[in-house]
Amino acid sequence: MPILQLKNYQQQALEALDKYLQAARISGARSAFEALTGFGYNTEPFGETPCVCLRIPTGGGKTLMGADAIGRMAREWPTGLLKPLVLWLVPSDPIRSQTLSALRTPGHPFRESLVQGVGEAVSVCDLDELAVLSPQDYAQRPVVVVATIQSFRVEDTDQRNVYAFSEKFEAHFRGAEPARVERLRELPDAVVTAEDVTSAKAGREMLARFVGQPRWSLANWLALHEPYVIVDEAHNAKTERSFEALKRLNPTLILELTATPVPKRTNVLFHVSAQQLQGEDMIKMPIALIEHTRGWQAAVFDAVQNQRLLEAEAQQEEAATGDYIRPIVLLQAQNSTEPVNTEVLRQHLIEQLHIPEDQIKVATGTQRELEGLNLSARDCTVRYIITVQALREGWDCPFAYILCSVQSIRSATAIEQLLGRVLRMPYARKRSRPALNKAYAHVTESDTGLAANALADRLIDGMGFDPLDMSAMIAPQLPLGLQGDEGAQDHGPLFASAPQLPSLQVDVPANKPLPAHVQEAVARGQASVSTDGARQRIQWRGEVPGAVTEALVSMVRGKQKEQLGQSIERHNAVVQGALAPSNRGEVFAVVPRLGYRLAGAQGELQLLERESVTEELELNLLAEPVALPGFQMVEQGTLWEVYLDGARLRVGKDDAQQLPLDTVATTITEDDLTRWLAAELQHPTRNAARDVLPAHLRAFVMAAVRHLVNEQHLPLAQLARHQYPLMQKLALRIAELRDKAAKASFTQLVLDGGWAVETSPQIGFSFESNRYPVPTNKLYRGKFKFSKHYYPVPADLEDGGEEWRCALAIDEHAQVKRWVRNLDSDPVAGFWLPTSSGRFYPDFVCELTDGRILVVEYKGAHLQGMPKEIEKAQVGRVWAANSGGRACFAWVLKTVEGRGVSQQLDDAIA
Repeated sequence: MPILQLKNYQQQALEALDKYLQAARISGARSAFEALTGFGYNTEPFGETPCVCLRIPTGGGKTLMGADAIGRMAREWPTGLLKPLVLWLVPSDPIRSQTLSALRTPGHPFRESLVQGVGEAVSVCDLDELAVLSPQDYAQRPVVVVATIQSFRVEDTDQRNVYAFSEKFEAHFRGAEPARVERLRELPDAVVTAEDVTSAKAGREMLARFVGQPRWSLANWLALHEPYVIVDEAHNAKTERSFEALKRLNPTLILELTATPVPKRTNVLFHVSAQQLQGEDMIKMPIALIEHTRGWQAAVFDAVQNQRLLEAEAQQEEAATGDYIRPIVLLQAQNSTEPVNTEVLRQHLIEQLHIPEDQIKVATGTQRELEGLNLSARDCTVRYIITVQALREGWDCPFAYILCSVQSIRSATAIEQLLGRVLRMPYARKRSRPALNKAYAHVTESDTGLAANALADRLIDGMGFDPLDMSAMIAPQLPLGLQGDEGAQDHGPLFASAPQLPSLQVDVPANKPLPAHVQEAVARGQASVSTDGARQRIQWRGEVPGAVTEALVSMVRGKQKEQLGQSIERHNAVVQGALAPSNRGEVFAVVPRLGYRLAGAQGELQLLERESVTEELELNLLAEPVALPGFQMVEQGTLWEVYLDGARLRVGKDDAQQLPLDTVATTITEDDLTRWLAAELQHPTRNAARDVLPAHLRAFVMAAVRHLVNEQHLPLAQLARHQYPLMQKLALRIAELRDKAAKASFTQLVLDGGWAVETSPQIGFSFESNRYPVPTNKLYRGKFKFSKHYYPVPADLEDGGEEWRCALAIDEHAQVKRWVRNLDSDPVAGFWLPTSSGRFYPDFVCELTDGRILVVEYKGAHLQGMPKEIEKAQVGRVWAANSGGRACFAWVLKTVEGRGVSQQLDDAIA
């Protein structure tokens, strides 16, 4: 089975981990984190042991990323052991069983990803199997141990077998390096005490001989090997007891995976947004939210009708793509003691709505009608699943499309888990029928317009999404209004009406006068006010302006200020999404891209990329004299310090305590080192020499090694010990030579007219209405609201910055109909032009009122003279000049001969 291809956001997150570990080897865990993220690093409780988190919302594929990360950690943060040992901690035994099985099973994507990183010989086991392996096994193969955090998290270590003295580990401790065993004494409760002997139920005489010595225990054995630790659902491991348990394992590196990190206790290295998940077809989005205020029966009726409409869409989907989908409704009943419990709901479906009994299953703690069923099978008839709190842990069925809750969403428990079920996209592929790319939520509320904010709270607090994600995630809709929904109006077949604006409910003290802005809104009908005892209840429809927000927040005290500000922020995000052009059904014009013809003017038009001009290029690594500028090794007594472009690299966990191994002769030969370096440079995860013949690469590497040994007089033993930074420098040198050759070819063929290039809508780029995968840390968080931006929230703008001012000029320009802040480095959702070094993503893409496309690149004065920037300007002008008048390109500076940004836009459009 082929290895499951990582999604773009997964690749970005794991590359962020690579960069962090590479930087941490140079500057330490804290400095590297702060330099890469711009946020403070919490050193408690692990000090300089790297402890970072990848924040991946529900449905993002955390387990696959964890499997892929193991090989990366072993390469970028080597421990000194021959083979890596990994402890993978999960929150529960069902998840442990699932993870263990997936990582063990040949052909499973998680197993294949693991094998790609560390090799076929990897052994995956549980705690009980650790002692069965021999010391030679651990020396010859990577080992991944899957366990629950509860196995180690206990105050009384005697109550856990992992801390108990066991003769099974005798061979492991007898053969261990004495200095490493001695270091175990620094850990709490690691040595045998007299109390251990007294409390032992058997073997007291033997145990008495070990008083004062480190225990032969599973926990000590793990600590001896300084494992890499992966903590899945890491928000469950942020207690003091969990910290103590992890510290006692003496980890060399901790990688946390979670959707909901604990604030101020988690070092979030990378945060994935809902738009990124949706952009990779991992989740259905937006959630069409239908609020029912006329009773639970109306919600259930519309959910049933919704299922029937989706099933008709699914049949057309199968005819077009062959993918079988049977949309399923998850119905959340009330508790057994309440009026609308599972039995009442079931009988209503059967007796009132005439649903066949075999289409309904109940899944609760006592009724487990889903067990043994394959819900994805074509012969399965299930379309309605009734539950109360939660489904079985780990249960997954991407056919779940509709959530219907007869509980109030503001008080319903465990609804986050049910939301997670309906968000998953079948087959993780975009569907050809647009209705099948959304999720649906029918909720019961007594007050109109309040469900969207309650849903936003659940998505943010329980599922790990960002408040600004709500602008793209929730689309409030009016009810179906089909026959049988008494009193409703007909609003179209599948929520085709314009989204309704959600309401915000705010409670303030009744003894305080309402702000003037609120009173004016009441007079206009935008808000309503009611009094209930000591409080005034304000219900506000639409966006809450900044002045109103400040006035309302000033009326409450203490924690209520923060809570109210948070509620308004989330509410405004949902409103902003409802008002965005992309959510109002507007279509952005096709953007022509640059192409060329393979066989002259009559050939087929092909998209022009960097690879187009380099595919015939033969990269000669030995065309220039071999040199590795920036790579140094400096002798310090018996030790050597390694420098990469002036920065000192971490070469071991305890540099000061290293044995003087640099003074010992080595049996490693130049051929041995060359073979290892060449293999690493062509490793699939590095791709550093993908276009170089293996024989040519080995010749280049051998020449580089001999240059360092013979001309720079660096001992071969030291090069062998510090092979990783040497490999990094070789990869950089190959990239430099590749870029130099590509630039010469690109200039000749594209910029100087060697090829006849043209643009055409046939190879055009489209901004899709529901695909704008902005990383969470790049969502615009400023106060200004751009009225013409196609998507709800622009990417990567800072209030008051130069690019923000350019965006403001674009938004206000009379000839700009709509525009997009283009996504950088996203080849699917961002518009790009080719360059000799890869792809150029202009800052802004605009659709003009006359139908033309305007592409704008803003440049600060400090960048405009750089060779790469000059090439971007040249490519942009070539693109515009060959567009047949359909496009124009603006290279905008802060001022050009006294002309500001708006005037420069005028010049480009004219």
